[in-house]
Amino acid sequence: MALHTFIKVDVGNLPLMGAMLEKITPEELGRRMVQTINTVTTETYDLARKTMLSGIGLTDDYVQRKMEVKLATEQLPQAVIRADGNKKNALTNLSEYGAMTAAKPVNWSNERIASMGVKFSKWPGWTRRTGYKGIGIEVNQKAAGTSVEVRRGARKQLTSKVGFQVGKLKDGSGNPLVFERASIGSHSKIKAMYGPSVYQLFRVASGQIEEQVSDNLYDAVLASADQAIKELLA
Repeated sequence: MALHTFIKVDVGNLPLMGAMLEKITPEELGRRMVQTINTVTTETYDLARKTMLSGIGLTDDYVQRKMEVKLATEQLPQAVIRADGNKKNALTNLSEYGAMTAAKPVNWSNERIASMGVKFSKWPGWTRRTGYKGIGIEVNQKAAGTSVEVRRGARKQLTSKVGFQVGKLKDGSGNPLVFERASIGSHSKIKAMYGPSVYQLFRVASGQIEEQVSDNLYDAVLASADQAIKELLA
């Protein structure tokens, strides 16, 4: 079963405009209503994203990639803004929340090892300190913890045992994914770490802006009808 959060924009629930609309031909009325609905839909989409991102550490580009807007047509004078809530598409890895891995110097640098006169080899011998460029760790450095910023201005440090980035695995924005080590009995398992999803944020935001959207549509329909009548009388 598909799971979505959506906002519908149509004129079905608006009061009849009476004589005001009777002066306009059905064809002209339909064209203007579609134009009005789509204008309000575009404004609503912008308002929804602004509301969703208020204080949240996601990018607008990411939010837009997770949402869909279907504009109205004369055949179907209804527009829909939605966010997919199906688990496969809805989850948001913490990597999208400005994940960063700090670095610190290793105790034994390549130069220090070489000064001992030993040869580099494979583990468990002396290995070269190559760093991990996939997550920004340079030669002779090691990871010193990963941090994320779910709430803007409130960056949170994840301990190395709880959260870490894997450079070879990227999210849709090209960021290294964030994982955690979860203990299961005597074994440990690597699991992805997630933050609030676009679906969850949109579900909250849609309730916050619903009344404003309804008012905006009502005002826009009145203004469109008024303009049409002025043009007819000109």
